[in-house]
Amino acid sequence: MSDCCRLLRGTERAALPKFDGAEFLECMKKLIIVDRDWVPDSTSSTLYIRPTIIGTEPTLGVTQSNRALLYIITGPVGPYYPTGFKPVSLYADPCYVRSSIGGVGSYKMGANYGPTIYVQLDAVRNHNCQQVTAVRCRKSLFICYSVFSMLFIVG
Repeated sequence: MSDCCRLLRGTERAALPKFDGAEFLECMKKLIIVDRDWVPDSTSSTLYIRPTIIGTEPTLGVTQSNRALLYIITGPVGPYYPTGFKPVSLYADPCYVRSSIGGVGSYKMGANYGPTIYVQLDAVRNHNCQQVTAVRCRKSLFICYSVFSMLFIVG
């Protein structure tokens, strides 16, 4: 339910029409039952589930959309990294920021991923790292965020 709540918060932040979270979760459960043959029977794979909502207002411009399409993409996936289910190396560079105070980093939004692509390529190509962690420094508090963890260093 927490991912659904995050998606609902993102929907509000993007000024898209709201949807019923409980009904959405029931629809997702039914979809997984329909797609049950796609669910891998393996400990090294899983069913990827990606809920998405997009504005479908029939206008061209930057404005609130009063119409939206809420849908779910599913498909079987293996390990995310070629090394499988082993610890990954993280690259952190305070020059790159994925989100900032007042931004959309805490919302479920596709806009959060775009800024990480360049840094991800740099991490792989030049630093022998598999994943990027976002860094934010605030006075004596150093905060690292990644897909997998959060680290605070105070001092």
